[in-house]
Amino acid sequence: MPKKPLDFKKKEEKRRKDDDLFKVVDSAIDTATYNSLMLVSKKLNLEEIFGSISSGKEAKIYPAKDFKGKFYALKVFYVSTAQSKKALIKYTKGDYRFEGAKVGSTRSLVELWTKKEFRNLRDMFDAGVRVPEPYIFFRNILVMDFIGENGVRAPLLKELPDDEINEDVYMDILEQITKMVKKARLVHGDLSEYNILVKDKKSYIIDVSQALPIEHDKSLELLKNDVENINRFFTDKGIEVQGTDSFLSNLLGDLDVHNCGGSEDTGSKQDNPETGRDDQL
Repeated sequence: MPKKPLDFKKKEEKRRKDDDLFKVVDSAIDTATYNSLMLVSKKLNLEEIFGSISSGKEAKIYPAKDFKGKFYALKVFYVSTAQSKKALIKYTKGDYRFEGAKVGSTRSLVELWTKKEFRNLRDMFDAGVRVPEPYIFFRNILVMDFIGENGVRAPLLKELPDDEINEDVYMDILEQITKMVKKARLVHGDLSEYNILVKDKKSYIIDVSQALPIEHDKSLELLKNDVENINRFFTDKGIEVQGTDSFLSNLLGDLDVHNCGGSEDTGSKQDNPETGRDDQL
């Protein structure tokens, strides 16, 4: 039997290594996304990517582990749905940070949406808001810190047992909202018991792709909805809450919501695997 050419053997060995790394096949992983995952894996020296632990209207979350045992959360945004298109238009119109973005195809829109969540996470994390620390983004993939233990995510606020839902958790969430608005100058825009993780009695805000600057025309309306959602949840659990109007009055009393500040980041620059920047491959 003739020997296989050397280059064929190398390709076969690489294919097996890739298969060992990523053992999950589902509808979210098209060929382009799979190739991007391989580049991300190489950058982070990942040993294994596990099956999806969360599936939403715009993305799936995959735990991953590097060779040192550190876990990451890989958020893979769908590229074959119009949902992200609608949300992108709704939540980027009027956002001065992305006014110059040039997008055309659905994939380029989704890649901008990925960049937007990275930017929001970075701004919140740097401001002291308790969110997963973002590490890198590439195309439709966002990599952030994994909130949980050994690949098992921390429970959502919605999933907590009633005896662990108390005033301390409520006040901690209000503190995160306050930091988000006053220090990061952002409004979540879709906050509820479904996008807050709780680990070691501390709340972590997640799913921030739609977050908008406080200067946005819709920000105060969205902020009020966020607070009302949290108050409704804790009221239903028998926890005494602060009045929404009173909380917002104290929060916004000395805040200048007309001063944009910050630097514009349009996201129009193409991600380049060879740049070596911390915020992209």
